[in-house]
Amino acid sequence: MDISIIGMPLFYGCDRPGVEKGPDILRENNLDKILEKNHHVTDLGNIDVDYIESKDKFLENDKLKYLKQVVDANNRLASKVYEALTNNTLPFIIGGDHSLALGSIAGSSKYFGNDLGVIWIDAHGDINTETTSPSGNIHGMPLAASMGIGYDKLTSIFFEGFKVKPENVFILACRDLDQGEVELIDKLKINVWNIDEIQNGDLDKIISDLLSKIKEKNIKNIHLSYDIDCLDPEYVPGTGTPVDNGLTFEESKKLLKSILSTSLVKSMDFVEYNPELDSNNRTKETCIELLNIISTELK
Repeated sequence: MDISIIGMPLFYGCDRPGVEKGPDILRENNLDKILEKNHHVTDLGNIDVDYIESKDKFLENDKLKYLKQVVDANNRLASKVYEALTNNTLPFIIGGDHSLALGSIAGSSKYFGNDLGVIWIDAHGDINTETTSPSGNIHGMPLAASMGIGYDKLTSIFFEGFKVKPENVFILACRDLDQGEVELIDKLKINVWNIDEIQNGDLDKIISDLLSKIKEKNIKNIHLSYDIDCLDPEYVPGTGTPVDNGLTFEESKKLLKSILSTSLVKSMDFVEYNPELDSNNRTKETCIELLNIISTELK
């Protein structure tokens, strides 16, 4: 497979510096060589992210932090993702915070149209809006905006309108949902398997249910968005919004292998690694292990 690495050195979506260093730290730890074991790889470099002082974070909008910077960077990312897809490569986007999914999903949607599914593996739902978010951090909003829900400058990244149908969204391993997110899940009947279902049920059955739903809907193209905070903080202390009682490494490995082996994944995010918050390189080592699995299983 041909893969295009795209770095998104962005922390404005989470308002916690350090995560923007993730892409280059992973490069320094042989990201390209890991992927080149099984694929042909081109590194397209990092997306430009405009600088702004933290004191000006609400300059554009009094409810959404760093709005202009997040929107502008994501429009650039969407264009680069679309370019990678038109060149018959899989865009592999390294973050950076999860607000980058605004751009990665938009670029994929521009290319694949309505035949796009999004699998979201994350401790959080990221389906807040400017009216439901308790923090104003845009990394908690990209999935809602991608479904056409929320502030217009977020929903209109790269092109007007929704990027993915709510019925084609699949959320796994969430365990920290705000009330507005719970209500939206119920209203839109979004496909969700939370951490309790995974830990108390049969993971093989959940994977079977996920893949069956994708087959029933005849989805041929998947954007996989993987947030490392889906894992228990034991494995990833270096992430900005850790939540206890997460996936074990083996559970995450099984999920990734099952999804990647379908040959339906056409674009992918790998986000929220913050080297400045790491402890004894534990998170970096976990990320390297995950990247090796992704390289091996991506078909």
